[in-house]
This record gives sequence, C-alpha cells and structure tokens, in this order.
Amino acid sequence: MFGYIKVDRANLLGKEYEAYKGIYCALCKQLGKDYSLFARFILSYDCTFYAMLAMSLSEDPPSFCQARCRFNPLKKCNYAQVDTKAISMAAALSVSSAYYKLRDNIIDSPRYKRILFRLIQPIFSRWHKKSRKKFEEIDTAVEKMFVAQIKAENNPDVTIDSAAEPTANMLAEVCAMLADEIPIKSPDKSRVKRILHTFGYFFGRWIYLIDAADDYQNDIKHNSFNPFADKIDDYSNIPYTILPVLNHSLSEALLSYGLLDKGRFDPVIMNVLTISCVNVQKQVLDKYTDKNNRNGEEHEESL
Repeated sequence: MFGYIKVDRANLLGKEYEAYKGIYCALCKQLGKDYSLFARFILSYDCTFYAMLAMSLSEDPPSFCQARCRFNPLKKCNYAQVDTKAISMAAALSVSSAYYKLRDNIIDSPRYKRILFRLIQPIFSRWHKKSRKKFEEIDTAVEKMFVAQIKAENNPDVTIDSAAEPTANMLAEVCAMLADEIPIKSPDKSRVKRILHTFGYFFGRWIYLIDAADDYQNDIKHNSFNPFADKIDDYSNIPYTILPVLNHSLSEALLSYGLLDKGRFDPVIMNVLTISCVNVQKQVLDKYTDKNNRNGEEHEESL
C-alpha cells in the first residue's frame, strides 16, 4: 500500500477515533502474533482501513480491551478483540504488500539501496511464506498486481488508465474477498461482493494515481516511470490535468460504498473518503500550485 488512507482526526468524535486506534493497535498486535515482533514495523493506515471495512460489514461486533503497548510499556492501548478473520486478513495483506514492495524496490532502486534491500529480503520472505499459507488468495492478488505493474511500466504505449489498472484490480479482488471470508450482516452476499469489488477497483485506482501525482516531480528528476510524465507538457498544467482523474476515481468509490448497508464504523470510513482523501488531494496538488505561483512572481520581478 501507499500510506494515503488516513482519518481526519479533527472531524471525528472521540469515541470514533478511539475505535479507529483500537483497530490500528489490534492489527499491530496481530502482525506480531502471526509473523514476528519486527513485522509490526510494516503496520500501515491503509490496511487498518481494510480491517475496519471488514469489521464494519461483519455481523460480529468487536469488543475492546486495554493492554500495554509492546513498544511503549508505559502506555495502555485499547485493542479491538474479534473472532472473525478481519484482522488476520489485514495482517496478511500488510505482509504481502510489503514483500512485493520490497521486490519492486530491489528492481528500481540504485545499487547501494538494492544491497540493503537484499539483506533484509530473507526476513520478508519468511513472513511472506506464512501469509501465503494463511491467505493464498490475498497473496495471489498482490502478486498479480506486481507482475502486471512491471509489464505496464515497460510498455511504451501505457496510458494513465492501464497504469492504474493493476492496483485497481488488486484492491477490487481483496475487497470482494471480504464477502466470502467475513460473516456479513447482509443476506444478499453476491450483491455485497459486487459492490465491494467496484468500490475496491475505484479506490485502488485513486490510491495509485494520488501516489503517482505525489511522486511526479521526483520521478521526472530521476527519469523514473510516472503515468503522467508524457501527458503534461507544461508544469503549470499539473493540477488541472490530474485533479479530474482523481476526483472521478474517488467519487465512484464513494458512490459504490454508499450502496452498502451502514455499518458500525461508517462515520470513520466516510471521514476517510469524504474529508481525509480530499485533503490529501489538496496537499499533493497544492505543492505544484504554490511552485507555479512562486515562478510567476519571480518572472514578474525579473520584468
């Protein structure tokens, strides 16, 4: 995952934020239990959102308990306790995503970084074997994304849509799996599965494109692949070219999610989709707008 799926804390009630933190801490604990203490370092907000989506759909309400944090024994945390596969699936997705991200870094990084990544690869490989054994379908979906992404990036005729397709398909598949793996409240499981697939597709598309927009400047500087590189002739056109694409994907994801029955964590999920993601878009695109404004002021001063 990419790290753009966060909550906007200022617009959450205290109890909503505490529930979110409880799921975050539960995922951290599950990573340590299923894989190793060091696997906790790959904890992400992205997979926390995945776990929360799963638990929001589930007919089994989670309970919360207090326990001391393994990394900060002086601090007590609220942990979500669940008997479903929600947290375990999110942990497996965390491990698979981290493993294939590491493999991608070995391919794309400079030589000195590749040496470091290869040194830690055996650790990730051990975690990966365990996660694949637990949830083979999740790992297969992430692996297909990894292979398809490399193929897309090496295609000289790649388009913005085809570049975003691997991530979109991967998240569509892992979201649709929730309908089969989680005891959901809705009696029409096939309908929920279709909605989750559509939601995952467009949200995965948005995640890939916001990451590409954020990395645009750095990718151009280092001559790395970026789906927007050949589509933007003028630096000042960056926000106007990228924003409609992002808005379309995010709005389609939101519309799809709106078709689901409201779950117990709906306020938090809506906070992510309608406030946090919009803020992320603004933060990413504002850096190009600000630079355009500075360049314009410098140009006027020179005249």
